[in-house]
Amino acid sequence: MNKQQAWVLAARPKTLPAALAPVLLSQSMAAAAGGFSWSLALVILLCALALQVAVNIANDLFDFQRGIDEGVRLGPARAAQSGWLSVRELQGGLILSLLLAVISGGWLVLQGGWPFALLGLASVLGVLAYSAGPVPLASHGLGEVTVFLFFGLLAVCGSYYLQRQTLPPDVWLAAVQMGLLTAAIMLVNNLRDRDSDALAGKTTLALWLGERATRLVYAALILLPFVLLPTNILSFVWCALPAALWLVLRIWRRYGIKLNRQLAQTALFCLLFALLRAFDFLAF
Repeated sequence: MNKQQAWVLAARPKTLPAALAPVLLSQSMAAAAGGFSWSLALVILLCALALQVAVNIANDLFDFQRGIDEGVRLGPARAAQSGWLSVRELQGGLILSLLLAVISGGWLVLQGGWPFALLGLASVLGVLAYSAGPVPLASHGLGEVTVFLFFGLLAVCGSYYLQRQTLPPDVWLAAVQMGLLTAAIMLVNNLRDRDSDALAGKTTLALWLGERATRLVYAALILLPFVLLPTNILSFVWCALPAALWLVLRIWRRYGIKLNRQLAQTALFCLLFALLRAFDFLAF
């Protein structure tokens, strides 16, 4: 394992659709409404991806320091736990990714005004508080709620507002849909890690709910975005319904390490939903 490969694994590229999907959808909606800036869209995407990478590196680093990764691990190997990257190297990577997010976010503040400075500060604090601090959000059953807020409401509404300076109802609806799907990604992760999290003293929604209820909630998170589709328009998204039903079926048949595939496929489904929803706005 060379350093380049280790950094790629630490960045966890399979999770990046969670950051890409809401921005892609919001920017497509803004483009359909007119007055769209490509340069602004690219900076928004850069900031979102930098924050996602920062979250992943922070999770690798802080979970290692708190001993959560000790013992049997079913998820992808962690860079710190495996000895591929040192704590100091991960700290440097975290600072670099946060610096990139702050620089790109600073340009967004110039476009959107002081409220985006507060949103940017909240995003950076969210990256750190997710798996670090006295009350890590991921260790107190708040991972799915955090993802819903940041990758749903904040990502979609915030990035659309930067382009259009308005927030019509269909943007809020799209934000809720993206929030539900990205929360489903997190839920699969926590379902897979139930046993190891319990041993490490980490409390997650999957532990609170129990295995059966967690799978039911996952099914709801995958299917609710279809229920929320406006009934008065045609939608390309219905083309993704078979994939959604397949994911719901598979969640009842996959356990342990096989949930790694479910997680990756859920992330791709989130991106697929966003692409098809984007086509709705651009085509109709």
